[in-house]
Amino acid sequence: MKSADIHRVNKANFVLRHFIDLSARLLPFLDELQRKKELSLEECNNRNKIIDVFENYEFETNTSEILINSNILELICKAFMDITTTSYFLRPNQQNKRLNHFLQEYNRLQEKWGQIDAN
Repeated sequence: MKSADIHRVNKANFVLRHFIDLSARLLPFLDELQRKKELSLEECNNRNKIIDVFENYEFETNTSEILINSNILELICKAFMDITTTSYFLRPNQQNKRLNHFLQEYNRLQEKWGQIDAN
């Protein structure tokens, strides 16, 4: 593998990790906003901006499988779709299973990345 190829893979990993970290912050917030029966104007704007981020982010879900051996992009996609279509109907104490599944995988990856960074 040439150094330019290594550079591209490292850059792709950096972008992927950034998107995963962003998703771990935005998806729970989106879930919270989607559950509200009435939103303020600011909350509505925030919700729409978050939805725009995920609807306009173009990625192949298998990218994470290739780069980091995880289906986390697929989990993000499924969690986003689930949040936007069903969170409004969940009871206040009922958890979104797909969001939880994504967050579990995110935590697993965070631990793995922490170990790698420590070495």
